[in-house]
Amino acid sequence: MSTRTVFGQGLAVVLGLAATSIQAGPNPINFARPLNAFDSTVVERVRERAVRRLQAPPCALVLTDFTDREGRTLDRNLDAWGLSAADYLRLIHFRDGSSVPHCEQRSVQLVAIPRMLPVFLCPDPGGPHSKLAAVEARNPALAEFMVIHEMLHTLGLGENPPSTFEITERVRKRFQ
Repeated sequence: MSTRTVFGQGLAVVLGLAATSIQAGPNPINFARPLNAFDSTVVERVRERAVRRLQAPPCALVLTDFTDREGRTLDRNLDAWGLSAADYLRLIHFRDGSSVPHCEQRSVQLVAIPRMLPVFLCPDPGGPHSKLAAVEARNPALAEFMVIHEMLHTLGLGENPPSTFEITERVRKRFQ
């Protein structure tokens, strides 16, 4: 087994522990709440398509399009872990965002806090599943871009600036 594989497996364990133990503010967000079976299937389907996009050499450059608060490009943050963007995306945990206040906003489908895990799927108030599931049903490519967008936040990308729309649009343009 290669050092990179062992490190990647170790990182997966650390990410999993972080996903179950981090709390935010005076009201802890339930980081351990898993997705329902339907949304879990949606995430895996969307994630695998997004992984294929990230495996194309020019597409992985999306990590150089953005910087963190310290001015480092996101690919540098990822290099510290010795993983490709595709491998990193496979390790990200997705959780139910029912307890996440930002999910109450109509326009918010997913929530990620810069440099933190997991990524939260916001519930669709009009149905039993997530807003991501609704997006995927209407526009599968947009769902992939949204998952990559949230991956960028976990690597340190803040928001406003750039706006949510600008991030997703830059991701979309990189993959066309």
